[in-house]
Amino acid sequence: MERNQLLLFLSFLFSTVATVLGIVILSSGASLARFSSGTGGGLFQASEIGAAVIPIVGEIHSGESSYDSTGSDSILRELRALDEDPNIKGVLIEINSPGGTVAASQEIFNELLHLKKTKKIVVSMKDVAASGGYYIAAAADYIFAQNGTITGSIGVISFSPNVKGLLERYGVGVKTYKAGKYKDMHSPFRDSTFEEDEMINKQLQDTYRKFVEDVAKGRNRTVKSIEELAEGKIYSGEDAFRNKLVDDIGGRREAHQKLSELCQYEGLIPLFETELSSFDRFLRSMGVQFFGSSLQTSKIKNLIQSQILVILPSHLGKILL
Repeated sequence: MERNQLLLFLSFLFSTVATVLGIVILSSGASLARFSSGTGGGLFQASEIGAAVIPIVGEIHSGESSYDSTGSDSILRELRALDEDPNIKGVLIEINSPGGTVAASQEIFNELLHLKKTKKIVVSMKDVAASGGYYIAAAADYIFAQNGTITGSIGVISFSPNVKGLLERYGVGVKTYKAGKYKDMHSPFRDSTFEEDEMINKQLQDTYRKFVEDVAKGRNRTVKSIEELAEGKIYSGEDAFRNKLVDDIGGRREAHQKLSELCQYEGLIPLFETELSSFDRFLRSMGVQFFGSSLQTSKIKNLIQSQILVILPSHLGKILL
């Protein structure tokens, strides 16, 4: 009885909050996300000459971006849309990321190299742009970092936990059934063999070599010069500038000015960027996230802005499309 009353109370509470927020949104005409003036109302479909701002924040991974991480699928979709817009002359990439998965960083790096054939690209580093974050930055025409930015970390790492000793201490055994000699190669329940360690090290060395080669390609440097700065070493923005891993010291203001120069735009080129409404920030603070295709996401957002408002708090679930 008490449980049913609690559920009814929670339902009433969320319905009341949803109704109030729905009325506010409908009366104000606010949208979940909008773009600065001159965008023409679409995703980077500019009605005037300008440049787009693309943030790379948090962990870099495959799939869709969340409110505190960067998904390569989301970034690739935006970059390809920019490539098709003749009014977009440049891209300002703002990076605040410690890195992430190899493949996702490589995908974004390669897409930026392709985009650089027709657009100018400038990077502005924030607190940290290391490992995969620096990998992506290396594709730009010009890189700015703050003096206190942490960057570099050109290297590859892999973890394999081992709880064998802990299990033995408490008399716990694990029996593994497998078809294929190396199928349980990363098993946490046993020690790895010398042969398995060799295979893993070979994989890491291949990935590391590609990382170094791509950075050298993006920065127009020799592989040897990048190898001397790699090995996982981290640098302050000032150190990175001295070692020519970045081109100058500065933030968005300086990056904006440089991008305008590269685009041969008189004055400061207009920047088009996503602006989150207060309602969108409220949803994200509750842990509600949107994933999937832009069409599917648009349908959900239209529903949220209609007279029927649906809110799912983070402890009940996330919106997964």
